[in-house]
Amino acid sequence: MRTRARYLPFVIVVCLLVASVGAIADPDESNLPGAGMPQATEIDPEAREAMAVLDRPREAADAMSPDLAERIDARADFGMNPGLSRLSIGNATNSVYVIPANGHVCAALTVGEGANLSCRSNETIAGGKAAAATVVLETRDIAIYGIVPDGVESVSVHSGASEPSVVPTEGNAYYTVVPAGTPLKGVSYAGPSGPVEFPLYDPSRIERGS
Repeated sequence: MRTRARYLPFVIVVCLLVASVGAIADPDESNLPGAGMPQATEIDPEAREAMAVLDRPREAADAMSPDLAERIDARADFGMNPGLSRLSIGNATNSVYVIPANGHVCAALTVGEGANLSCRSNETIAGGKAAAATVVLETRDIAIYGIVPDGVESVSVHSGASEPSVVPTEGNAYYTVVPAGTPLKGVSYAGPSGPVEFPLYDPSRIERGS
C-alpha cells in the first residue's frame, strides 16, 4: 500500500497588505522573509519548467492593480516582481496571481484593496510540496489557496465535513472559501513524487491570538 507523505510548510511568507484582514503566521519562525534581495528581472527557468502559467506570454489581464503592484514592489520579499505576474484565477472579489521572485514563486490572493502573499521555493513547487495558505476574508469566511506544479489537476480540502471537497486547479493554482468556524484539517493531492498532504491552519484563531 502506498504511504501518503505528510509535509509541514517549507517556506511560508505571508505579508499583510490590508490592515483589516488577518494574516496567517509562519509555524517555523526560523524561515524569515527573503528581504534585501535584488528584484527579479526575469522568470527563473526552473519556475517556467514547473509552472506552465509562467511559460506563456504575459497579457494585459495578468497585470495587478497599479496601487497593489506598487506596495508589493516596496517590500519585494525574495525579490518578487509584480511586473512579471500572471493571473491564475480571476474572480469578481478575490483573484490569485503568481509572482516570480529569485528562486521562488509567490502566490498573491487579492483581499479588498490589498493581498495576502505566500512564497515557495522553485524546488518545493516542482516537487509538489508547496503547502496551502489561509487568510480571513472581509466576510470573515476563510480562504484557502496555493500553487501546484504542472500535472496537478485538483486538490482535496479536508475539513470537518465527512468527505473532502475536491477543488480544481487553474493556472497552477487553487482557491476555495469555507465558512467561518469550519474545522480545518488539510489539503492533499497527487504530486510528482506521489500523494502528499499538508495541514491547514485556522487564520481566525491566529487573528484572535489563540
